[in-house]
Amino acid sequence: MRCAICGSGRLSPVGELTSSDSMHDRLRLRFPRPGTFKARPTFHAGFARACRDCGALLPFLGEEDRKRLDAVAKGLERVEGGPADPDSEGFEGFEGKGAP
Repeated sequence: MRCAICGSGRLSPVGELTSSDSMHDRLRLRFPRPGTFKARPTFHAGFARACRDCGALLPFLGEEDRKRLDAVAKGLERVEGGPADPDSEGFEGFEGKGAP
């Protein structure tokens, strides 16, 4: 596995990812509500690795959330106002935007 930011292979072991001392305050991946009375799909990233060269955090879903995401992935919609899909025409990514 390599860092998604700098490409380094020097990553830490997997650690627990929390945003505070509370177990309920975890980093969440959320998608738009699939219908008026349906819950908003939310997945908790409870684990991460850190790049030892650039310091980027690479969050991971736990096994239960990963399985739930896989089960509903085809029905998820992208968040409005988010960046363009990298597979779509015209996506620039970091190139040309002043980022590394």
